[in-house]
Amino acid sequence: MTAVFSSSQKKINLKPIFESLVICGLAVFVFSAYSYAEGQEKKKAEYVGMSTCAMCHEDMVKEFNSTAHSRIVVPSVDEKTEGQACEACHGAGSLHVDAQTNEERHATIINPGKSPDACYQCHLKQKAEFSLQYHHPLPEGKMTCTNCHDPHSPDGVRPGATASLMDKNEVCAKCHKDQSGPFVFEHEALREGCTVCHNVHGSINDKMLKERDANLCLKCHYQTTFPLIGNTSHSSGRIRVGPCWSGGCHTAPHGSNYNEHERL
Repeated sequence: MTAVFSSSQKKINLKPIFESLVICGLAVFVFSAYSYAEGQEKKKAEYVGMSTCAMCHEDMVKEFNSTAHSRIVVPSVDEKTEGQACEACHGAGSLHVDAQTNEERHATIINPGKSPDACYQCHLKQKAEFSLQYHHPLPEGKMTCTNCHDPHSPDGVRPGATASLMDKNEVCAKCHKDQSGPFVFEHEALREGCTVCHNVHGSINDKMLKERDANLCLKCHYQTTFPLIGNTSHSSGRIRVGPCWSGGCHTAPHGSNYNEHERL
């Protein structure tokens, strides 16, 4: 059936009505979001326990149980409840559990992967080392602790904590590929890990070295027949010319493909 309108009937302009409905809808949405945020600010987060976290993060919690971080306990203000394991680093989780959207979930939990402040609460030595002249660019915001450490893994304190010799340098090799080899003539110190020579969080020495001169090398290469090192005498002022790696001699301290004496 077709509706017939007489020419005397006026056309109804629906545009103003539609615009009014849109404006009203936006107003209701903004008011609701504001009310929710205001309510969340007034509502104080409470500890919920790691078993609650496991409801969504089952695999992560299962592995986390075997780490040192899982044994951390943070007493609450009223001393009746406490934050343990997950909530020791991420904060009380009740608001995170009750959140309805991803934005709300992210806003109601502490994420150490975004800021080192959570890690700094316990790792005060490392915080101080990042203030030294030469350091990884964590204070500048170009990286975070989780770029090198996995706090949920038993091997989280790396490099240097894993059983595999290769894994000791695996974290560093992700960025420092040229130094990781493999080389035809290896520097055996790399088998012990990069931390044999480097303070990886920060140092007063260039390239974050533990020592600024030949003393770094002499910790391993010193002999009772010094100044004889290997089968070569270093008494002719070689060591005094400069550090072993920049005095024109052992210029490839990580390893070389051309010379057994670590030269380029």
